[in-house]
Amino acid sequence: MRNAHLLLPTVTLLVMAFAMPGCAGTKTVKSPPAQTAAAPDTLDRLAEPDFLFTGKGKRPGNSLRVKALAYTCSVGKKKSKHTPRGAWGDLLTEEVNAVAVSPDLLDLGLDRGDLITIEGLPGKYKVLDVMHSRHDKTIDIFYGDDRCGAMQWGKRSLTITWQ
Repeated sequence: MRNAHLLLPTVTLLVMAFAMPGCAGTKTVKSPPAQTAAAPDTLDRLAEPDFLFTGKGKRPGNSLRVKALAYTCSVGKKKSKHTPRGAWGDLLTEEVNAVAVSPDLLDLGLDRGDLITIEGLPGKYKVLDVMHSRHDKTIDIFYGDDRCGAMQWGKRSLTITWQ
């Protein structure tokens, strides 16, 4: 019984893990956004002279190694009557793959509405929120109401890419 002091915290963690519905043993991965036949974003840009003649179409994507966290907008079991919004007022819904970025990433060229690719996740994610200034080289992936999925994501180090 030398390790009896470890028994109570271990049992407590196990009970909590199995008591939370949908959390124990589930691995939630956000689904990719719906794909369209043609990329209308690219086609619209071709009509803009600035896009064609400033070299933006030929520029390789920027990439950066960042810390990736996950966040939700639900607090406990209470559901808010209001739809959550990002720092610029954009609606954050389950259908939109949204991320928040640290302010230093905005200085590196990311901006509101930019699409980024996240290593290990399918699809593209839209920059719709800004994190607190205490964070450096960090993104926060919006998980909607999926608190368990956000907790399972935890904190990771990965590479993001954007144009």
